[in-house]
Amino acid sequence: MVEGEPAAIEAGAWADPNVVLVLDERRAVPAGKGGAWPARRTPARWALPETAFEHRDGMITKSEVRALALARLGPGVGDLVWDVGAGSGSVGIECARLGAAVIAVDRDPLACKLVAANAARHGVAVRAVDGTAPEALAALPDPDAVFVGGSGGALEGIIRLVAARARRAVVVALTGVDGHARPERVLLAGRSLAAVGMDVETVRLQASRFETTADLRESLVTNPVYLVSGARP
Repeated sequence: MVEGEPAAIEAGAWADPNVVLVLDERRAVPAGKGGAWPARRTPARWALPETAFEHRDGMITKSEVRALALARLGPGVGDLVWDVGAGSGSVGIECARLGAAVIAVDRDPLACKLVAANAARHGVAVRAVDGTAPEALAALPDPDAVFVGGSGGALEGIIRLVAARARRAVVVALTGVDGHARPERVLLAGRSLAAVGMDVETVRLQASRFETTADLRESLVTNPVYLVSGARP
């Protein structure tokens, strides 16, 4: 092993194969920190508030739902995640912040612009695909995990395709126009994921947010969401 300054190492003659390890002294762990080097590269928090994303008329996956969806998707470096019916792209962008490559698909061109704007805001790369699922998914590379936030009336076809192609997990968020998902849609999602051998879990989420700095009062009750998730054994 040879140690030295960069200029001296570059000027040397070295037999192949060789490995060069570059250490940046500016990234040293502070004394007493007790952490590892290099410093944290993943975000310090996730399930960001809705205000962290540009969206239309409250049409965004709420942070409480995103928290569980991210836990079930398990995005990380080396993963490819599809965000189908992306809307504002909040779920896909959170996956990208955790290191995953992300493709966001939406049939609304304005939604694709929102995805691009939100991705730029958070400094991540998300590929936005303007197209209608499931047809728009056919040419995409196989994903590790898929989040389905909107189906445009094609839920059965979308779930059938993503369940067959996802290598690890599928998460489907279901709500209704009146804030309540129809039971048959929830059952369809669960049975479709189970049919390809996935372990299925369904959770109904509804959060009540409270004001606690001045008084204890309920400030917002979010609409209930069924989160149907499937995982490969």
